[in-house]
Amino acid sequence: MPEDKDFVTVVGAMGRHEKAFFLKPLEYELGKQMGIHRFLYLPGSPRSLLGRDLLEQLEAEIVFEKGRVELRVKEDRLISALSLVLIQTDSFNETLPEIQDQVYPGVWESDVPGKAKNAAPIMVKLKPGEKPVKVKQYPLRIEDRRGIKDTIDKFLKYGLLVECESEYNTPILPIKKPDGKSYRLVQDLRAINRITEDIHPVVANPYTLLTKLRDKLVWFTVLDLKDAFFCLTLAPESRNLFAFEWENPDSGRKVQLTWTVLPQGFKNSPTIFGNQLAKELESWEAPNSAGVLLQYVDDLLIATEDRGSCIQWTVSLLNFLGMNGYRVSQQKAQLVQTHVTYLGFEISGGQRELGTERKEAICRTPEPQTVKELRTFLGMTGWCRLWINNYGLIVRPLYDLIKDNCIRLIWTGEARAAFKKFKMELMRAPALGLPDLSKPFWLYSYERQGMALGVLAQKLGPYKRAVAYFSKQLDEVSKGWPGCLRAVAAVIMNIQEARKFTMGQKITVFVSHTVSAVLEQKGAHWLSPQRFLKYQAILVEQDDVEIVITNIVNPASFLSDAPAEPVIHDCLETMETVYSSRPDLKEEPMEDAEETWFTDGSSFVTQGQRKAGYAITTTQQVIESKPLPPGTSAQKAEIVALTRALELAAGKRVNIWTDSKYAFGVVHAHGAIWKERGLLTAQGKQIKHAEEILKLLEAVKQPEKVAIMHCRGHQRGSTDFEIGNRLADKEARREPERGQVEVLALIPDGKIQTLEKGQAPKYSKEDLKLIEDLKGKLNVDGWAHLKDNRVVMPSNLVWPMVLGEHNKTHWGADALYKLLNRVLVARNLYTTIRQVTQQCDTCMRHNPNTGNRVTFGVIDKGNYSGQLWQIDFSELPRKGGYCYLLVLTDMISGRPEAFPCQTNKARRSG
Repeated sequence: MPEDKDFVTVVGAMGRHEKAFFLKPLEYELGKQMGIHRFLYLPGSPRSLLGRDLLEQLEAEIVFEKGRVELRVKEDRLISALSLVLIQTDSFNETLPEIQDQVYPGVWESDVPGKAKNAAPIMVKLKPGEKPVKVKQYPLRIEDRRGIKDTIDKFLKYGLLVECESEYNTPILPIKKPDGKSYRLVQDLRAINRITEDIHPVVANPYTLLTKLRDKLVWFTVLDLKDAFFCLTLAPESRNLFAFEWENPDSGRKVQLTWTVLPQGFKNSPTIFGNQLAKELESWEAPNSAGVLLQYVDDLLIATEDRGSCIQWTVSLLNFLGMNGYRVSQQKAQLVQTHVTYLGFEISGGQRELGTERKEAICRTPEPQTVKELRTFLGMTGWCRLWINNYGLIVRPLYDLIKDNCIRLIWTGEARAAFKKFKMELMRAPALGLPDLSKPFWLYSYERQGMALGVLAQKLGPYKRAVAYFSKQLDEVSKGWPGCLRAVAAVIMNIQEARKFTMGQKITVFVSHTVSAVLEQKGAHWLSPQRFLKYQAILVEQDDVEIVITNIVNPASFLSDAPAEPVIHDCLETMETVYSSRPDLKEEPMEDAEETWFTDGSSFVTQGQRKAGYAITTTQQVIESKPLPPGTSAQKAEIVALTRALELAAGKRVNIWTDSKYAFGVVHAHGAIWKERGLLTAQGKQIKHAEEILKLLEAVKQPEKVAIMHCRGHQRGSTDFEIGNRLADKEARREPERGQVEVLALIPDGKIQTLEKGQAPKYSKEDLKLIEDLKGKLNVDGWAHLKDNRVVMPSNLVWPMVLGEHNKTHWGADALYKLLNRVLVARNLYTTIRQVTQQCDTCMRHNPNTGNRVTFGVIDKGNYSGQLWQIDFSELPRKGGYCYLLVLTDMISGRPEAFPCQTNKARRSG
């Protein structure tokens, strides 16, 4: 039937004017595409017609050709067509007579607000040390204040708001409702949310909440509590926190108002109310018939097997809520129906779909132009990811736009295609089955382009019906693994997601890789011990997972029960061939080997110097052992030892044992990938010891055949590899001592070069005055001597003389001054010595910590006022955007200087 409110006036072929009413929004199909539109109801029309409004929105073309007429529509316009009209619910949901007659009338919403009868007043606690916050009310237009005046007067009348004088204040903002006439009162409580204590949220997870619905539950009732938070009373001592400023638009009187009830916008309101309602619902006695009640904060869902039971449950719950002081919105109630909307999902017997309103809201979104807009769009789409196969792969180009760190987005062709494709996939999103915990689950897991993808399904008759589509990005470390091991990581992530739905029920996992064998035999080469144990716990130690190897390569084949064929892919062989440093490299000893060698590298610190060496041995003799340059790390020494062993084994069949897990991993696992990446890690950073690793990867090709094994170091057993490893370790530690460099002391020769032969010194006036003051005498050769036979050095020769003497020994300033002061005297001698020693490159490289040491606990005050200042930030109440005070205090006089700042960043003190 048409709606009796919305109509347009149309002129028919006969020229008569008549009203044409709109139908409710209907779905239509156009070729392979689907859409939603509000059509006109024209009972006199002999045929269904496409209106000009729809054709114009689709940018349709009507092409006349010989013998036929064709309607053409651009594919990208179909997406817009899907968003032409927002599906709207009935303006009034008529209550069933059998419910209306049995329900307590006070349960339905009215002007009188509800009040929970069994709830204690709510106390709101502040974080320790927090001070009152005052956020000034921004100016409001007169029409906005008039728009919320009736609402505020109503709240004052019923005591939800009261006048107060509070040291707290936060602003309010009137928001127009969708009807464009009435207003909603919104309070910005972000400042209060920052200073109040957090409560751990125990709200149900909407993804897993519906797992309690079974296929047999096909009748539903949805109840929405009216102004639910206002049913709980605030404790008097907590009310002043939520004060706001109000100016009456008629009288102009300004006053502070505050809430006596739990306000909307407070961060803990949903958790507090949800906990209180759940606590009271525990005392509700449900009818004996089969059914279930679900609660998500203030939204309630009843599900039963038949209509009569649904009426009983609905009446019982409504009476319980009414008698306990709660009010239910009669307009939003969906009573005793087989198809309802709950939490944005359209729920019917055994399945759930995305709500049409949610689809329409996303499809109406225009192309984002900024990073913030794109993040908002991706946040909206993330809610729908369970319904869209390969969601992560579809939206990856959109996430790549964000990585460019540009305020304005630069759209690429790939990103635009992804944007359109997602909207198309959203409108095609299938209905997912509700998890039935009485049936087993099937999980198909696969990995593509670093993304863990999967489909969780259950049997529906002879077919499999999807319960959820999984899509999650692997971490950066996992992305650098071989493909077979990435598949293991994807299985782990998909199992973790699936367990949110299965609740411990058995899961049969279908995967095209030998997951258990790869993890057991190759996992230790790539996984950290913590990750390895985690994977083992998920796959092996819990009995709810069964792994089945399959050749299925796409979800469609999985859901259609396509026949499986034998798997021809050998994960272990593939990993050994592709990721080893040579295809025939073995990790078990060869029986026909010509030699069996043991390698070890050692690095240790003695007398303040790090020494290193390596050794290559058999069980009885040393093949080669040499020291390495000082400062060489143990990891590098192990790589050098293995490299030299491979070089010495050129053309031979050899078994080589090493106790270095790192070197073993390079040749068996990581080396080939690192070389392919340009010696970069999965995070894009340069690997350590890149040059030595390249040499190792080249050296491993030189033997005719080679097997490289790993053994534990420092073992005391009597097996061959333990004996050989001990000998190699002993020689590797001994070799640096043999190659120890002898350290000799630098002793000055006692000869001070002052002048070249045949030249006489040239004393300045200041030098002559010094000679006179010290009672020295000039000799025949022109040099001045004192009574103690010390020579007076001319000022122009002091610097080169000091520099020459310092270069002989590189002594410090005090030691050099003591040496020179015994044989000569000069003006500014000590100052010159200090300057020379401080500017010496050799001394700065080998003695980096030559600065003056600071005495802890003592603050230098300087030599004069203004030389040294002490700087720090202090917090102040926010005013005009300023909330910090930069304070500078003179260390001599104590005089302060203060400057207001908006932040406490270091650049403010520059």
